[in-house]
Amino acid sequence: MKVSPSTPTLFIALLLAVSGCLDDSITGTRPLTFSFSASPTTTSVGQTITFSYEGTGTLIQGVIVDYGDGVIDSVFTPGSVVEVSGALDHKYEATGTFQVLGRMETVETFLSETVTIQINTP
Repeated sequence: MKVSPSTPTLFIALLLAVSGCLDDSITGTRPLTFSFSASPTTTSVGQTITFSYEGTGTLIQGVIVDYGDGVIDSVFTPGSVVEVSGALDHKYEATGTFQVLGRMETVETFLSETVTIQINTP
């Protein structure tokens, strides 16, 4: 199909909002650090748990969180990001003990931390 300059064209943009902070204003080499935590670490089925992360490094590519129940979240960072922080919420639909892996990846390496979550019957 050929489109002429006078043909109206529809463009659709998708915007994904994620709670977090990226800093790409600083360039150079940064020490590699990563911290990962959850609050609360013991709760009941269906209750919200907030997982927080913070890290520094050179050319951070993103953060991946594996909740241990088959659900994985990821936050990808564009450009030459050297600092990242944010929070992700998750609800468990079953009782049990879950090992949650938080992982920050750079172009060359990664750091990870594990948090244990206990989910009880309501």
